[in-house]
Amino acid sequence: MAIPTTMRTVILLSALFLTISICAQNIRVRSVKKVSPEESGSYLLSGVVPGSGLLLVSGSGYNGLCLLDTKTGRVQVITGDTGAGYEPAVTADGRKVMYRSDSFIDNVKFSSVSSYDIATGTKELLLEKGRDVLPPAVAGNNVLVRSDKGTQVEQAGPALKSGNNGTFLLTEDLMPVLFRGSERKAMMPNGDGFYIWASLSPDGSKILYNYRGQSSFICDTDGRILHDLGRINAPKWFNDRLVIGMDDKDDGHRITGSELVYYSLGDKKRVILTSTPDRSEMFPFAAGNRRIAFCTDNGEIYMMKVRIR
Repeated sequence: MAIPTTMRTVILLSALFLTISICAQNIRVRSVKKVSPEESGSYLLSGVVPGSGLLLVSGSGYNGLCLLDTKTGRVQVITGDTGAGYEPAVTADGRKVMYRSDSFIDNVKFSSVSSYDIATGTKELLLEKGRDVLPPAVAGNNVLVRSDKGTQVEQAGPALKSGNNGTFLLTEDLMPVLFRGSERKAMMPNGDGFYIWASLSPDGSKILYNYRGQSSFICDTDGRILHDLGRINAPKWFNDRLVIGMDDKDDGHRITGSELVYYSLGDKKRVILTSTPDRSEMFPFAAGNRRIAFCTDNGEIYMMKVRIR
């Protein structure tokens, strides 16, 4: 029986898309350049503003939060609040930064969540002094805020026609929790234990996390483990097919060395990206599709140009 032309086209296109989806990608380093902030100091890298040359940086202990222009070195203070540099989030259009601030009253911790408009410098309070407040999660231009009083979703920018707009991932009690509409799904792909550095892939189909501080994994949104990445700490998505992170070592008191590594989903292998005994690279973030930003253990900020093959 002959297959109709339309059906043959569908089959061929499906095969082509499948081939593309599993095509291996690899990272090659082109250059590494140190960023020199106009204000000297020690900085932790906290995030990247998409579609710009701006990085989110904070001070020791993730206190305070600033924007660092990698081209000019200009430092723009967002806030000096305690804990504001821990897991801030940026809307997909790169216009607003969401962050959590901590305060203590009679030795009891309270947290608030705020929004910062990069263009105008204006701030908006989304949650005021709550208990058990988690760092905000962003999907598209929507932000999810969760505390002991419940969950709220705010629209922080124009609705996007494409991309991941309605699926959020938070870490509650050291366990990844997926929020999709009114659905809340707790994830324990590896069983009991603590999960850290959890994040959704850019297309919202996969979850990246580290289990018990020993190994990083990728599972689907139903909790089926797809990849064991091995030793990769602070893992981050570079794109849907590449994960970047660090392989750091310490003596129990201080960092003794750290190199950047990546994992290719297509090749199913972990690769060491740097080899610098005199410099400890840490906490990398994708800064567009050709750059990786990272910091060092002594508070320096660097930009790495890469080639994807």
